[in-house]
Amino acid sequence: MKRIILITACLGLLAGPARAGIDWESKGMQIAGEILANPAAFLYEFQQDLEATTPLPPGKRFGFQTGLWGGALPTIGAMPSLSGKYRLHGEGRIAPGLPQLDIMGGYWNSPLAGMAADQSNDIKDAKFNGHYYGFLLSSSVSPRVRTFWGFKKSQLKAKISFAPTANVKLLGTPVRSIDTGFDDEFFVVGLESPKGLDKLWSIQLNYGIDTQTIASKVSWYGKYFELGLNIYPEGVFVVHPVWNFHLNF
Repeated sequence: MKRIILITACLGLLAGPARAGIDWESKGMQIAGEILANPAAFLYEFQQDLEATTPLPPGKRFGFQTGLWGGALPTIGAMPSLSGKYRLHGEGRIAPGLPQLDIMGGYWNSPLAGMAADQSNDIKDAKFNGHYYGFLLSSSVSPRVRTFWGFKKSQLKAKISFAPTANVKLLGTPVRSIDTGFDDEFFVVGLESPKGLDKLWSIQLNYGIDTQTIASKVSWYGKYFELGLNIYPEGVFVVHPVWNFHLNF
């Protein structure tokens, strides 16, 4: 967490006007307060960095994706994930004008949570995982533009149980366990523009029905890698850099 705070503070310094000094303590307290106000939503932002919510390229039947880097964390070690997509039918195959239909889903589980419990005398048990599933419809509006829209359901669980002998306090209050989660349904809409063989730009918008939150994503897709930025206007860290590896067949 200290590393994340330091990186975020440095980015803010570069983007803002030059100042002679920074009140690091106040900045850290502000970030900590925002996280404590809604820890589940904060954690879910990192899960959303791993989710594969774009349609399969035309002509591809199925695909797989895993996160290499999400937010400010190297996710392949801290939060290994696997996402999959399957094309039920291609655009216009059954009837002219009928969109392509893909189903999607994924799961991740952090091994660091269990390792922390094994190595700590204060932590009795720790679990940190999540999953999502949904569908996407996509159709071409021109040779250079394809739109997509769909629906996904996401869920995250984070639970830490402390040993009876542990003296853990949060803002001066003793804490025996932390049990939080996130569960919401999202509308997904976006467009993509191919720039060559196995290369395209993509932009999308996700709207949470229950939480009424908005997130957007801009990505560059190559044959094997995706580089992008997830933007969470109401998040603690507004901009998340994303790096994913994918295979489509």
